[in-house]
Amino acid sequence: MVSTPTGSTLARIFAVALLTLGLLPAAWSASTFKVLHSFGGPNDGNDPSGPPLLDDKGNLYGVTSGGPGQYGNGTAYELTPNAIGAWSETVLHPFKFGSDGAIPWGGLVLDSAGNIYGTLAGDGRLAAAGVFELSRGSGGWENTVIYADGAGPGVVMDKVGNLYGQIGPGQYKYYGAVGELSPGSDGWTYTALYSFCSQQDCAGGYGMPAPPIWDGKGNLYGTTDFGGNGQPFCWRSGGAGCGVLFEMTPNGDGTWSYHVLHRFASYPTDGQSPAAGLVMDSAGNLYGSTVAGGRYGRRDGGYGNGTVFKLAFTGGKWKKTDIYEFPKCSDGCNPGYAMVFDKAGNLYGAANGGLPDCDGYDCGVVFKLAPQEDGKWTYSVVHKFTAADGEYPLGVIIDSKGNLFGTTQSFGKYYAGTAFEITP
Repeated sequence: MVSTPTGSTLARIFAVALLTLGLLPAAWSASTFKVLHSFGGPNDGNDPSGPPLLDDKGNLYGVTSGGPGQYGNGTAYELTPNAIGAWSETVLHPFKFGSDGAIPWGGLVLDSAGNIYGTLAGDGRLAAAGVFELSRGSGGWENTVIYADGAGPGVVMDKVGNLYGQIGPGQYKYYGAVGELSPGSDGWTYTALYSFCSQQDCAGGYGMPAPPIWDGKGNLYGTTDFGGNGQPFCWRSGGAGCGVLFEMTPNGDGTWSYHVLHRFASYPTDGQSPAAGLVMDSAGNLYGSTVAGGRYGRRDGGYGNGTVFKLAFTGGKWKKTDIYEFPKCSDGCNPGYAMVFDKAGNLYGAANGGLPDCDGYDCGVVFKLAPQEDGKWTYSVVHKFTAADGEYPLGVIIDSKGNLFGTTQSFGKYYAGTAFEITP
């Protein structure tokens, strides 16, 4: 990361010269980075598997896919700040395999009573895969698997406490379904709203990388990482497809309608494989990223360095445009995690690329996209990770002051990931 000294005319002239020669990115951001916690210590979880959740008291909650000790099936944790700026970690629950579930993944949600909900990948054999609830009991936090027939990473909650996401096996060869879990006096009731691969060749997509999001009218929007268009433009061989962007609308009778708004890899430079969810601006426009595609580069077997896109409803239809295509991996590429807006309308996200400081592999970056008056967006690198910072940031969240929080999947002090804060 490079910053420009504002008090020096000579420094500004030098910076302009470097930009002209193409030696520096077109914009820079000055920021403060801090590791809040290094995972992998004694009795701790390791390898975070989703972005953290911030409560109204400033505490962070999240999950790890491994550790601790004899179980090794992942944890749910809490990070709490103290008066001197340090953070303390508490393992809320170590998942114990079997009916207790294993390998939590994705983000968490918190209800009004303080209960925490998330999803479990399971192990494909004995450990429950589905949706779990953590609630405070007399002896600490208690885990209940409220649904045990499969779930994708993370769920979203509506105003009355129903949970939505990729939940359930679906009707078509276990490609999954968009499902609803509703709480009641007798427990939770599951309803399948849409089964993936109900269309020929899975043209409607399958494999949600993150839960959907709400608009102000009760509609859901989400992405799939697979399905949609196969060849000729999709980089995946075998016709697995490069994913879709979809909308689900309630019909008023308890059923929902599923609409594909865009099939990725629709043209040679289109984005491919959205490996993250969506974010919506105040005008109702949708934004997301694709891990591949775009005009620049080939990396890790994928076609293109990836894109950030916008979907706007204009003229009675949805129109997709790419607001940024990643030109070089040294400043970030192959974004795969959800983004956030700050109060000024700037967009923040995480990507791979950056510094090759993690045993020769790139450690990742956090980036910023700032909207301009001419409708274009200016890209800058907020932070390039080193091995000490952690490797592969799993997206970012933002607090009311504009501070960014996130986790990394690996490296850090114990080579098991970190939680971090960035003050832009």
